[in-house]
Amino acid sequence: MKRFALACILQLGRYAVLPIVALAWGLFVLWLMLLDDYTRAALVTAPLMFCLVTAAVALALGILLLPTRADRSNALDETMAPHLWRIWRELDPAFAKRNRTPRTDAALNASIGETRAYAGIFGQHVTMTVGLPLLMIFDERAVRAVIAHEVAHAELQHISGGANLLDFLRACENVLHYANPDRTVTGRLAEPLLRSLLIWLNSEYSTLSRRDELAADSRAAQWIGQAEMARALTLLAGCTVRLRELVFAPLESDMLGAIRVPATPLQRMSAQRAEIRADDALAAAAATAMTEEKDDPDSTHPPFSKRLANLGYTAIPAIDPVETPAIERLLVPEAARELSARLDAEWRKMAQTWVQVGM
Repeated sequence: MKRFALACILQLGRYAVLPIVALAWGLFVLWLMLLDDYTRAALVTAPLMFCLVTAAVALALGILLLPTRADRSNALDETMAPHLWRIWRELDPAFAKRNRTPRTDAALNASIGETRAYAGIFGQHVTMTVGLPLLMIFDERAVRAVIAHEVAHAELQHISGGANLLDFLRACENVLHYANPDRTVTGRLAEPLLRSLLIWLNSEYSTLSRRDELAADSRAAQWIGQAEMARALTLLAGCTVRLRELVFAPLESDMLGAIRVPATPLQRMSAQRAEIRADDALAAAAATAMTEEKDDPDSTHPPFSKRLANLGYTAIPAIDPVETPAIERLLVPEAARELSARLDAEWRKMAQTWVQVGM
């Protein structure tokens, strides 16, 4: 039953609240019909009915009034990243420039998402985010594998389900927007229900997301080959450990008791790129990642070992040396400098707050 409910939410999105709205209005109509014959009982239950109607109105408004803007910050137009656009166009059979936007951020990660305008029905727009650290450390082959994985999510309709789930949660949360828990009975009743709903949905969606990651790996491997996909996963696992050792652990120490903002993570990555990308160190770091990993049921990604096993590998494969950094091939130099400076400025602004309050 729970899986059926989740499937309905992933298919219908914000419109999955309509049965709840219809039930609430049906009870209200029944209450009105009973008002003449059972006046006392109707009056006793009036507060409950008014709470139900208020919640139903809030849910109905949530269907139409949800924000649907795509994140266009740090967007990469075709003049800034012509070869990144080319890779996406080659791998995506449904590619249409008008409704695709690549962008970047400061994470060693990539993701793909979908937004829809006009009440969540029309105007689909797909945004792919490729972290600048990936472009700085990975080579073009590995980035191509990462993009293939994200395109596979889109082709397999995983991002539509994620967008629908987010829409559903936002529509439900509109109850608290129109019925403040601190000021209304409706809000106080709805808040624990929404909290329990959120906990359940997160648990179910984490399970579904882990399965989707394996499916996207398999689909991407059909396009670029199992060896290329396994290589990208191994590089990601190794780079995660290397960044922790060479960038984030020292940065955390530097932030303790700092009176001014230290060098940014991107600056540290740039300065130690050769050490991070060293072949022997990456292989050892990937082995460390596999040894340390745990199968966390709350994680949206399966463990590294399971992802390799899904591709047919029982051990970490030997990988080719990392070639020229992808940022030098996929982004024009001016765009790379501008994006790095912008992300550094954003991090400094955030870090300045930490320094002022004292970490």
